Amino acid sequence: MTEGEEDKTEEPQKHEEKKSNISKEKILDESFKKAELLKKGPTIKKEEPVIAKKPIMKIGLVITFIAIIGLLFINFLPLMYIYYETDLGSIEEYFSYNDIRFDLIEPEEINNIFESSCNNCSHNSDYYFGVTKNDLINSPRITIYIFIILALIGIIFTIYILIDRKKDFSDETNTIVQSFFIVFLMILSIYLLSINLKFLDSHLFFELNKPFIFAMGFNRLRIFFLMPYFSILISFVLFCIGLVFMKIYLNRAVNQFNVKKSKRSEVSYRFGSNI
Repeated sequence: MTEGEEDKTEEPQKHEEKKSNISKEKILDESFKKAELLKKGPTIKKEEPVIAKKPIMKIGLVITFIAIIGLLFINFLPLMYIYYETDLGSIEEYFSYNDIRFDLIEPEEINNIFESSCNNCSHNSDYYFGVTKNDLINSPRITIYIFIILALIGIIFTIYILIDRKKDFSDETNTIVQSFFIVFLMILSIYLLSINLKFLDSHLFFELNKPFIFAMGFNRLRIFFLMPYFSILISFVLFCIGLVFMKIYLNRAVNQFNVKKSKRSEVSYRFGSNI
């Protein structure tokens, strides 16, 4: 074999050796990269913390809605229904708050029902029906004021809840504010009940004084106070709402107290305190 032929046979061998070296380098490089990835571990995506917004407490809107309904009813719902029979005939009438306030009640027999039969008695005493004309005027007027205050309180409480969602007040602050709101709501509901309860009691007075009322010339008499009854119903609803939320806030306050107490006991245990 000549030198030229030997050179020709060596060239493909060298070429094959280069290819094998390159492939080995690639394999080593890939295996090194895989080893590095295994060392680093799987890539974990960072999850952004989800900020949960506080739920909107709708009790303020509910109270405002109830107060607005009360204001509408007291202006459009009849305050009193009356039906009576005398020897001259029978009369059936509905009277609104404005009718009584502006002294538009007719005939005069209806006014006599709410006037005292005692000449030397003090004001608003000895009434056969237990309700005076002043009650028919003052009780609805005070009821209107209560509904207006309830509507304002409901709006203010709703605004506070919306601000709390942005400012994120502490649980103690929320408990104090909400408890104050509920206590004030319950006080107003009790006062609303007290000023309208006399209209419910009037039926008892009517039964007790029937002989004296019929002696005034009435053969038959029926009276219903529509708006005061509705106000009594609203007062019960508001009071029940107050009781439910008062129980919720009381349980929350007790839980917060227990958490603080347990933390204090842990600290005292760690540092060997006897307190």
